[in-house]
This record gives sequence, structure tokens and C-alpha cells, in this order.
Amino acid sequence: MARPKSEQKRNAILAATTGLIAEQGLGAPTAEIAKQAGVPHGSVFAYFNTKAELLRTLYVELSAEMTDTVMADMPGDESARDQFRHLWVRWTHWGASNPSKRRAQAILKLSVERRQADDYASPVFKIIERASEHGTLGDGPPLYVIELVDAWVSTTIDFMIGHPKEADEYCERGFNAMWHALN
Repeated sequence: MARPKSEQKRNAILAATTGLIAEQGLGAPTAEIAKQAGVPHGSVFAYFNTKAELLRTLYVELSAEMTDTVMADMPGDESARDQFRHLWVRWTHWGASNPSKRRAQAILKLSVERRQADDYASPVFKIIERASEHGTLGDGPPLYVIELVDAWVSTTIDFMIGHPKEADEYCERGFNAMWHALN
């Protein structure tokens, strides 16, 4: 009979994968992931059948963490601007506080099946669509607008990480610029 799986080992594997993907990209070897996680190499495949499954799971979990952070305490009856500001501040601060997670998520976004993560993030997408519905981008494809916001968020996060003393100022400038672009 197989031993029950440990949530602690699973989380250690995911944390090690996050760091190595952020540092080395998709070529990070599973042997190195196992070493950094403090588990035998075979344990990686006891928790995830393939490296592709590990990467897909990591992308979904990172995206869910970011979405949960952004949506926490979201003002329900506020204006589109207030909701978008909440989203912007939470998203940029999550990325600036978790640079390895953000980098790994960005790398994985280009290579894994995104449907499950995108379904989970649909409340975020709805806020972005609502914020842009009356502006020049309102009649554009929603995915295009979402990707524009993502790119501006990423640039803002990079500046917040690179200039921590001015992080709040960059967050505010980025929000104002993005809001004006949306409206």
C-alpha cells in the first residue's frame, strides 16, 4: 500500500520549482528541484506524474494565489475606478512582494495550458472589462485589454522592485496612466 502523500513535501516541491523556474527558466531539472525541496528525485513524480503536470499545477496555484490576493476585500458596490484601483494596488504589491513567484508565473504563462487558471481569474478579468467598457479600448477584444493591463502591471512591478523607496509612487503613477488609457 502506498504511503499517504505529505502536503508539506508537495509544497516544498512547488516552492523549489518556483525558485528554479524564476532563476533558470523551464529547463530547470527535476533532480535540482528535488534537491532544493529536500526530497528524493522520485518523490517529485510521486506528487506530479510528469514535469509538465508539475509546471501546470504550479502555474494554476500561483495564478490562484495572485487572484485571491487581488480579490480579497474587493469593494462590491464601488465604481469601476475604485474596483480597478483595488485590483491594481493588490496586484502590483503581490508581484513586488513575491518577485520569484511573479517571474515564474510569467515564464509559465507562455508555456502551459492556461484554461484552469484563466477560469479561476475570471473575476479579475471582469473588473478589467468593466473598467474599460466606456473607453477607447471598450470595443476591443477583451483578451487584448487584459494583456495590456498585465503588461503595465509587470512594468510597474519591475520599477517597484527596482526602486523600493518609490514603490508606492510607481504604483500610483502606473494606476493613473493605465486608468487614463482605459478611459
